[in-house]
Amino acid sequence: MSSDRPDIVRERSGVLRIWRRRDVPVADVRAVLHQDGVVLKEGQKNITRRVGPVVVKTSQGSFLRELARHTLRRSRYQQGWRAALHLAAHGVPAPRPVAHVEWGALGIVTKHATILEFLPDCMDVEHFADRILAESNGPEMLHVYLATLAASINQLISAGAIHTDLAGKNILTRDGRTFYFIDLDGILLGAAYTLQRRFAAHVQLYDSFLDRCGDEHLAPFLRAMIPDTEPFDAWLQRVKLSQLKRRARTIVASARATPAAR
Repeated sequence: MSSDRPDIVRERSGVLRIWRRRDVPVADVRAVLHQDGVVLKEGQKNITRRVGPVVVKTSQGSFLRELARHTLRRSRYQQGWRAALHLAAHGVPAPRPVAHVEWGALGIVTKHATILEFLPDCMDVEHFADRILAESNGPEMLHVYLATLAASINQLISAGAIHTDLAGKNILTRDGRTFYFIDLDGILLGAAYTLQRRFAAHVQLYDSFLDRCGDEHLAPFLRAMIPDTEPFDAWLQRVKLSQLKRRARTIVASARATPAAR
């Protein structure tokens, strides 16, 4: 991972290889790594914790099983850090990068952690839409809200970043005017924004808001994020069909994960 940016320091500290913002003391980085914090999300491969003003996403798993993955797929574990730097450089709202850390020695990497600033007082865009719709003029306000969100997504794409999981849970806002993209491990940099990738994003977004509004709101929302050269009516019908299939898969997966009632 390149360290030629003047605002980023790369250094070795014991078994740690650290990339950090120059204004962030290395002692602060090490201190954060040793605090339990509050678990926000935990999966088989990663655990995400809030530690004071930062969020720490750390890889985890069986040591022997993950050793090769951590070493050979270093760039994959650095993806969130790279994305945070890229979005900050292009003025796209997202958690501000703090540091990225690798544990290891002699070319072998055993663990990774990405540290980003926490975004206080935010909620995901789905729940903010619920707040809007609770107002007396909610439907009218929702049109403006979705148009502003579409413009923010277009800004993300124009910055050369593609979010592969652009569901509403991965976009936060405080005020309905500024939108922050999270789960930055899912962002691809420098990749072509093909029609297939655009279509996948639109299905995710359509599914996120469908339980709150219909095509009166969602059709202009999607139209604002598609080139004029694309026949929109056919596009919308394809999105709706794929959303039905996506929702059906989600229901089946949820039923399988829920133990049968005794």
